[in-house]
Amino acid sequence: MAETTADDINKPLPAIRRPEPDDLRYALAKGWEDFKAEPLFGLTIGGIYTFGGLLILFVASYLGYAFLGFPIMAGFALVGPFAAIALYEVSRIRERGEKVTWEAMAKGLTGNVMRECSYLGILLIFLMAIWLKSGAVVYAMFFGLRLLTLPAFSEALFTTPAGFGFLLLGHIIGAGFAIFVFSLSVVSFPMMVDRGTDFITALITSIQTVKANPVLMIAWGAFLGLALLVGFATIFVGLMVVLPVLGHASWHLYRRIVV
Repeated sequence: MAETTADDINKPLPAIRRPEPDDLRYALAKGWEDFKAEPLFGLTIGGIYTFGGLLILFVASYLGYAFLGFPIMAGFALVGPFAAIALYEVSRIRERGEKVTWEAMAKGLTGNVMRECSYLGILLIFLMAIWLKSGAVVYAMFFGLRLLTLPAFSEALFTTPAGFGFLLLGHIIGAGFAIFVFSLSVVSFPMMVDRGTDFITALITSIQTVKANPVLMIAWGAFLGLALLVGFATIFVGLMVVLPVLGHASWHLYRRIVV
């Protein structure tokens, strides 16, 4: 496959429609429709994502870093758009009126597409690592270098000034990370899957999409985060449904907004 060239990056950006509330409602409805039509693919991909989250949490707890549980869940949500690549392809195949199979998905996710997606995926993983490191730094600021047990940490979190400070600063930093990552990924992965676009063009288009209606798009991002939080609250089991529905919805939102 050909590598991304300067000519690719210098191509004009696609036109963007200003996102409207009807676009979000439409995307969610179509996302649920795709999931109901092809539940096997959604549940399989959602199951893999769920298992990965549980494994990371188990390892962190085993190593004595249970206080990073919430940052891990929040950081894991940052890579959700990358995990949903196959779901975008399912929606694209259904949109063409073709039969969805694993072979058809593999054929659509070409080497060029996966390479460009992997570049952005690596960036998201890097940002996730920074987010987790910042969580450890904030913990040290309020609780010192002594690792508290999970029960002791939970008690301190909601009954002490240090716990309140940890929650406040952690949420402020987390919100900043979430908005930044959301701006980079809201339409970039679906766009690369659909058009084989280089990841730089996809990143810029994604940022422009958020800038076109920042209040609405940030509200959409908050909704996605809340939906994923509900999935986490069910001991990750709910993610097996939440991730595929949101993945399909992200595809349809991209198709409505990026001309």
